[in-house]
Amino acid sequence: MSDAPRLTRRAALTAGLGVAGLSLASMVQLSQRPGPDEPSPRGSGPPAQPSRGGGSRRPLRLGWSPWADAEVISLMAKQLIETHLDWPVERVLADIGIQYASVARGDLDLMLMAWLPLTHQDYWKRVRERVLDLGPMYSGRLGWVVPDYVDPQVLSSIQDLRQPSVAARFNNKVQGIDPGSGLNQLSQVALKDYGLGDMRLVASSSAAMTAVLDQAIREQRWLIVTSWTPHWMFARYKLRFLEDPKRAFGGTEWIHAVGRQDLSAIAPSVTDFLTRFRIPDAELASVLLQAHQGTAQTAVDAYLESHPERVRYWVTGKIGSQGGATDR
Repeated sequence: MSDAPRLTRRAALTAGLGVAGLSLASMVQLSQRPGPDEPSPRGSGPPAQPSRGGGSRRPLRLGWSPWADAEVISLMAKQLIETHLDWPVERVLADIGIQYASVARGDLDLMLMAWLPLTHQDYWKRVRERVLDLGPMYSGRLGWVVPDYVDPQVLSSIQDLRQPSVAARFNNKVQGIDPGSGLNQLSQVALKDYGLGDMRLVASSSAAMTAVLDQAIREQRWLIVTSWTPHWMFARYKLRFLEDPKRAFGGTEWIHAVGRQDLSAIAPSVTDFLTRFRIPDAELASVLLQAHQGTAQTAVDAYLESHPERVRYWVTGKIGSQGGATDR
């Protein structure tokens, strides 16, 4: 695989999904050296074990990006770690590249937005020997999406659109998002790779894309949109991705939790929790829909309250019985 497709896929998550730049507060936080009761950067050794009860524990620094799923997952992890594992958590808003570098240095303790194996491949190669991979939490995907009522016997794959009669059912259009987005760039690649010269990509915005989709579904019209998972629209509507045999969009990815290399020695209950912290994709889409309709915090609160057994397993490793977990 050439470097260009990998870089474009990475752009689809940074530009295409609305990543903001690294905030000034984040740059200041990540440039400051830890205090005397905080973990030092990798290589200078872990801090002394805190007393039980967590009174002397400094906050774990959790990096996050301003994506809808990252906000929900980081809030959920923060709430569980603080409530059940007695560790304070400080969320730090940062560009994704800064997060990788900061976790590798020990300036951040955690990040929950590592798209692997392809989208963040370049970042991962630079840090994988200096960080702790805590495993996947959910999956993600980029591509072209249609309402489920679009007949799969007529259209199941992007390459089916090479038939003029099929493309005509969609007015030879694909509804895109922001003009400069990576997802739109990948869509242009797909148009070329599949020889769809008669089709055009209509640039708009993420909000406009979902509005056009909603109207088309109300009218039962056939429509193709550029989209990704996790996204709240998959909880609201019945949708499916078109098959992508040429892998123009890279296929299914897994979103991993990653920690500083010595985190398992510093906070073993936290790393144990994160290795069990997996949320079904459909449930995450439902949480994102609730967050879209209200706030991320209220959606997180409602999900945790309605899934006590899953929460118990995440934080204790136990199924069907009460129990707690603390670092010793």
